[in-house]
Amino acid sequence: MTIEELMDLQEAGSRARVLGLKLHENPYLEAHRIPIADTSALGDWLARHDAWKFGWEAEHASREGQIATHVKELFFKRPALGS
Repeated sequence: MTIEELMDLQEAGSRARVLGLKLHENPYLEAHRIPIADTSALGDWLARHDAWKFGWEAEHASREGQIATHVKELFFKRPALGS
């Protein structure tokens, strides 16, 4: 996935939140989009799912007035690599 695709997916997630879609309505959760037979595509699917989710969550946090909290959680509450 290119950086442009990543940004487009984040924007799509943000727009979905603006339009009132719920987090569980992530299009990458649709059964036909989840790679079952091709495990090599799982990483790409997960990156696309996460990009859309990130856009949705960022928009949600900004609407709730909690964008600072959201950013802190992203950077300071993630498990350390290798944990």
